[in-house]
Amino acid sequence: MPFFSTSKLLATVLAAGWLAEALAGKNSDVEAGIAAYNAGDHEAALAAYAAAEAELGERPEIFYDRGLALVAKGDKDEARKAFERGTESTNPDVHASSEYELGNLDLDAEAFDPAIEHYIKCLKARPDHANAKWNLELALLKKKQKEEEEKKKQEEDKKNQDENKDEENKDEQKQDEEKKDEEKKDEEKQDEEKKDEEKKDEQKQDEQKQDEQKQDEQKQDEQKQDEQKQDEQKQDEQKEKGEQPQPQPQPQPQLDKADLDKALEQLDAEDNFQLDRPARQIRVEKDW
Repeated sequence: MPFFSTSKLLATVLAAGWLAEALAGKNSDVEAGIAAYNAGDHEAALAAYAAAEAELGERPEIFYDRGLALVAKGDKDEARKAFERGTESTNPDVHASSEYELGNLDLDAEAFDPAIEHYIKCLKARPDHANAKWNLELALLKKKQKEEEEKKKQEEDKKNQDENKDEENKDEQKQDEEKKDEEKKDEEKQDEEKKDEEKKDEQKQDEQKQDEQKQDEQKQDEQKQDEQKQDEQKQDEQKEKGEQPQPQPQPQPQLDKADLDKALEQLDAEDNFQLDRPARQIRVEKDW
């Protein structure tokens, strides 16, 4: 939906009558400026308006015409300043047109709130300004569309942020899991190393113990060999002296108590004079 700008049309109207009335009479420089503007010679129009201002002084009506030429030239910043001076006019047509052009500049810059404000001021001065009504509706519509787009963009940004946050959380969880796995592997590795060390220590202790036992056995064998050698040497010495070797006392077997009791019972059974009861009296003949 395009917005309407009546700059050229208004310039022609101004030349036709109401600007002349606002200026309290026609001015050749103003008429020359309007003619140059309509012909598309904006530099000539600005020069003519400058000459009119030098003759008539700073007038809101001349600022308005200058603003039109500056807009056509593309100098919107200087045009805005000129239209703002044009709103100082007490003439309702000049005041309304200046507000309208300021609204157009803001609408073109998508500054919808100030555009709406200028169109409303224009309509207050000129309620029958059809283009101001049209552009006001357009500004309201574009403002609503912009707000909806911004809201949608905010929702999309929030959604993207939430998704990014979810991805970050997933990445953090993945990193935590990987870290836990690494820690678990390290612990298992440390446990295995510890078990290997303990096993090596046990093996080493067993080897040391076996070595000690072997050394003890060797020592005992050496002692036994030494004793046997001493005994042989002693026997040899006795033999050289003509002495019979003394028999080595044989160790007496240890009698078991049960075997002893059994032997005694057997003796009792063979002996007429039993030890544990009175013997039967046997009559003997005198042998003397």
